Amino acid sequence: MERRKFKRFSVQGDVEGNIVLKADIDIIDISLNGMLFLITKNLNTNSRCRINLGIGKTRVSLDGIVIRSSLKDSRQIQCDFLPVYEVAVKFVHLSDKRKSDLQKIIDHLKECSDSTDS
Repeated sequence: MERRKFKRFSVQGDVEGNIVLKADIDIIDISLNGMLFLITKNLNTNSRCRINLGIGKTRVSLDGIVIRSSLKDSRQIQCDFLPVYEVAVKFVHLSDKRKSDLQKIIDHLKECSDSTDS
């Protein structure tokens, strides 16, 4: 007897899909064109990704294409050692609203950087 609530069907032919990966990143640098960050997951060159950024009340979701991904280091998290990748992403399809929100975040980061440089 089938215990599933819904019947599964075998897939015939090509069906595309993707998985949204949730992972924390350490941002190295950022501009209106793209960003460089560290992550413990490997992202394939030319793959698409979505990056959610937020500072204070300003939040923005950005679509990007991975330009470069290379193994940089390893990091111990609890008992495991995880690889750390340095990833460069180019932002694509930025609406004026997203560009404006991203600029607010960059301006905030500049202010914080300027205050620590003095």
